[in-house]
Amino acid sequence: MSDDVSNDLMVDIFERLPLKSIIRFRSLSKYWHSRIATPEFIRNHSLRCSKNPPKLLIKHHTYCGNLEFKDIYTLHPVDQLPLDSSSGYIRIPGVEFPHGSKEVIGSCNGILCLRSNGSYISLWNLSIRRELIVPRVPCLTLSSKALGFGFDPITDDYNLVAICYNKYGSDGINAFVYSLKKDSWIATPSPSTRLYNVKSNACFFNGILHWVVDGYLTEPSPEERKHPIRFIFTFDLNTHVCGHILLPGPWRVEQLTTINGCLVAVSLERGNIWKIRVMKEYCNIESWSVLFEFQADAFDVIRVFQAVTNGDIVAYYNGSSVYNLQTRLLMKLLKFGPYCFDVEMETYAESLELLDKERATTCGETIFSWTKEDDRKRIRLSQGLDDECLVLNYTF
Repeated sequence: MSDDVSNDLMVDIFERLPLKSIIRFRSLSKYWHSRIATPEFIRNHSLRCSKNPPKLLIKHHTYCGNLEFKDIYTLHPVDQLPLDSSSGYIRIPGVEFPHGSKEVIGSCNGILCLRSNGSYISLWNLSIRRELIVPRVPCLTLSSKALGFGFDPITDDYNLVAICYNKYGSDGINAFVYSLKKDSWIATPSPSTRLYNVKSNACFFNGILHWVVDGYLTEPSPEERKHPIRFIFTFDLNTHVCGHILLPGPWRVEQLTTINGCLVAVSLERGNIWKIRVMKEYCNIESWSVLFEFQADAFDVIRVFQAVTNGDIVAYYNGSSVYNLQTRLLMKLLKFGPYCFDVEMETYAESLELLDKERATTCGETIFSWTKEDDRKRIRLSQGLDDECLVLNYTF
């Protein structure tokens, strides 16, 4: 009995520890190695972590010589972006995803859903360096796919959703859901909605995936097919039911996000003005109100985020600059390395997810910021021109 009490107390303590400490403590014994990897421990740890402020994940698209590219990821507090050259990336290592450059489909509870230009889709937890390759999407006959990733708390399962459609044909939509628990795809009932073009990445909110699309609410006539309308297409992860949210005006919505627990639409409108609107009451189209508007000038808004500590709303432009909508300050992001020429951003919460999956494999290498001289040495080494330095100082 005393051993059970002692173990339960230790488990409670371990669940409160930082993630790196937990991973180290797996080597204490066979018992702790297996106990920390149980679904129960992972879920309890994730619930505790969900109370912590999320971080901002920056993906640095990097040229590494010989016409090769790689993605390097760094984690930052949302209100402590790498803007100051005196601090920058000091004590902030990057993690390299080894399989070339990938598109980030979504981020949920520490799992990134990544897709290559082909059919390669994987789930990757960079916190613990674990990757699971997803089986191929079943829809092979339709030319276009919209993907979204999220978590259903009712089934306690992570789902990847593939909405397959043919923008030029009369074929309907095929929807497929991948279950991480079952490690397989299932087909869901096809909706009457028809899609012509998906304009945004999926925004996961309230257990529902949201995409900005151009399309038709019902089967269009030949004349109607010439004039698709823009609306928000939805998919409920629990019920597997597709739906839609109409936009009250001809808004050129480019992306969706969340601010203060509400759905937010970012649109570029007449006069070259960006407008950020918040839906104060979900699914009530009369509750949209303008939160911010500002001149677009020569910039393209890529993502909008809410800083955790002070609540400021920030947007980042063209993969290199950040604009604070409250202070109206435009700031340049520091580069992680000399040949990091583009960045993407996602919110991220560290977790142990995927640690219990047998098919998951170790994936990711820690890297530190480097200089142009380091890069010259690496390129010369790869070409067999320099054998003086076998280990460069940006690897770890």
